[in-house]
Amino acid sequence: MSRHPKNTRTPTEKARDTAGIVGSLKHEGYVPTAEAEAVHKQVARGEITTEDAIEIFRQRAKELDAQISARTRRPEGA
Repeated sequence: MSRHPKNTRTPTEKARDTAGIVGSLKHEGYVPTAEAEAVHKQVARGEITTEDAIEIFRQRAKELDAQISARTRRPEGA
């Protein structure tokens, strides 16, 4: 008995869905960066897993949050 592939969408359907997701994110204020696009391409090529990509983005978000927090902190007495 042959197994059916998990994802039966055509490449065109996948591209359309991805464009829709990115469009929704942009509407919410997401700005794609070269680094983010590189990670997405690595996932698409199968070089890293989706879970790896999520962890990369999570770490970047933590770093960005720390940078923003450091900028907004003011030394006392200044």
